[in-house]
Amino acid sequence: MSSDESNEYGAILVDTSTFDAYGLKLEKGFIGKLSQFKDSDIEYLFPDVIKGEVQSHLEKKVKVSRASLEKALNDAGDHLFFDGSKLNDAKSILIDSNEVEDIAAGRVDKFIENTGALVLEYGNYLSVSELLKQYFENKAPFAETGKKKNEFPDAIVLLAVEKWAEEKNIQVLAVARDGDWSNYCETSNHIDYSEDFADSLSKFNKATAPFEFLSLLISKLAQDEDDAIDFVEKIRGSVDNYFNGFTPDPKADSFHYWESNGCSGWLNDFELTDTNFKIVDHAEDYIIFEVTADITVEVEGEFSLSQYDTIDRDHVYIGSVTASVEEEFTSEILITVSGDLTGNLYDLEIEEIEVVNPITSIDFGTLEPDYGEDD
Repeated sequence: MSSDESNEYGAILVDTSTFDAYGLKLEKGFIGKLSQFKDSDIEYLFPDVIKGEVQSHLEKKVKVSRASLEKALNDAGDHLFFDGSKLNDAKSILIDSNEVEDIAAGRVDKFIENTGALVLEYGNYLSVSELLKQYFENKAPFAETGKKKNEFPDAIVLLAVEKWAEEKNIQVLAVARDGDWSNYCETSNHIDYSEDFADSLSKFNKATAPFEFLSLLISKLAQDEDDAIDFVEKIRGSVDNYFNGFTPDPKADSFHYWESNGCSGWLNDFELTDTNFKIVDHAEDYIIFEVTADITVEVEGEFSLSQYDTIDRDHVYIGSVTASVEEEFTSEILITVSGDLTGNLYDLEIEEIEVVNPITSIDFGTLEPDYGEDD
């Protein structure tokens, strides 16, 4: 079937033809946008057949690029890579390194990690007899004319995904530029077809917006971009408000009897320990996520000191003391963010923060009367 706005898709499938159309740029552009499905409720399907085709096409590009690079380096040899040149080691690294041969496989593996792709192994969902039946009966994606053997990869992918979707009771949106895929999807119960990659991704915006937001935030923090730094400052401001005037239980030691006259604290320092954000709850226009932070608070307390009088059998007031102390601890923080999660970070609001394991008591150490300075 053709894709329909009303369908609730639980998975997306992207054909090799679409990867080729966007230059096999796995890390950026529309292909890079597939990272929005990582950790989301939407499955990004990357069947082993498509994985193999993408890697094979990347290997060809690497070989072509390496040959072009080698020719360019050789052409520049008289002026850059003459005997004794300091650049000869660089040439050797570029041309002779085994890493060049592993680039394609490494990029595909990183792509799978970045997108959280589900690599479907067709052998778990498709039998040879079923495949051959489709072939001899000229059923889509096999065409009645032409070299049908060239269509085996398409048939393997679509039949395996159909079986997987049937088992999971999930509707899949397939993105491709292939008439055979289109023909197959016309009669499929679980796979819809679209040639428009941008439009296809937009159908998942509501479901993946929170995950795309976190992915964007993490990326911007890694590059120290101003809007991400400003967003963290908003978090710090909310944590500052959270601890403004908080009153932990005071603890202390003293040679005298002491009583607390009250204490209050405030935020002294705040720093995220990492960007390992975890989504706790989300909807189209808000997200609650957890992050770990190192927090330093400063607390000031006032205490009354007294000495027990054995004659009167009562405590005699001997003075007061004010003490302050810093305490550092680590805690998870729940952060509620509202607004257009697909918009600018500057426009988002920190609605609420909760320090999961706040400090509840402060040890002021040993309390002693303040006798003042000697004359």
